Amino acid sequence: MTTPYADLLRTTPKTAQSRAEITDSTVRSLLDEEAVERSAQLKSLREARLAMEAKAAAAAKPAAPKKPRARPPKFANQS
Repeated sequence: MTTPYADLLRTTPKTAQSRAEITDSTVRSLLDEEAVERSAQLKSLREARLAMEAKAAAAAKPAAPKKPRARPPKFANQS
């Protein structure tokens, strides 16, 4: 005598291939999520760095022109 729920309760054994596919898809989804998070963090860090560089460039004094050095005499040590 079979019950009408026998087909629902029966499970098919999982093969090694299907377990590998499950693991592969899980790992790929985790790596994709990490890549999205990493790119978002890089974007925010890049924006912060550019803002800091712009602020530093605006606050920096222009460099004073260098004075030319006095040339030593051509015949300084001839005795």
